[in-house]
Amino acid sequence: MAKLDRNRNMYFASFNGTEYEALGRDNDDLSKDLNPDTETSKNVLGETTFKHNGYEPSVSVDPYYADSESVLYEKLVEIALEEKYGEDTKGYFIEVFFDQADAKAGTMTGTGKKRAAYIVPQSTGGDTSGVGIPFTVNPVGPMTDVQVTYQIATREVTVSPAG
Repeated sequence: MAKLDRNRNMYFASFNGTEYEALGRDNDDLSKDLNPDTETSKNVLGETTFKHNGYEPSVSVDPYYADSESVLYEKLVEIALEEKYGEDTKGYFIEVFFDQADAKAGTMTGTGKKRAAYIVPQSTGGDTSGVGIPFTVNPVGPMTDVQVTYQIATREVTVSPAG
C-alpha cells in the first residue's frame, strides 16, 4: 500500500459558502489540530478512568500573505482592521481526503466534511516577504457531506452536495 501524497488531504475556507479557497499555498506544513478534551484520573482503589469529552479542532494558517485575488482577502482585512469578532468572523470550512486523482485532467475529487467555522486573524504585518494576515480556522457545529473537485493548475474549487 502506497502512502498518500500530502495534497490528497486538503482544507478549504469560505466566508460566503459559495467561493472557496484552498488553504496552504504559503505553507510547507498545515494540520488540523484536533485538541481532544480528555481526562485521566485514578481512584483510591488504584483504578484508572478515562474520559473523552470531544474535540475543539483548529487549523493555524501561518504564514498567510495578503493577496487581493484571494476569495478570503477582503473579509480578512475587514475583520483584522476593524477588530471584529464573534459572528462577524463566521464562515465555512471543508476538509477532504481526495480518493480520486486524474493526472490527465489535472483534477482531484472526493467527499469532504463541511461545517461552519470561525476564521480569526491573529495579526497583521510581518516581515519583508509580504503583508501577513495569519489566521486560525475554528470549525464548529455539525458536519455535512459535500462533493469536492479541485483543479490543480488553477486552484479552482467546486463544491456540491454529496450523493
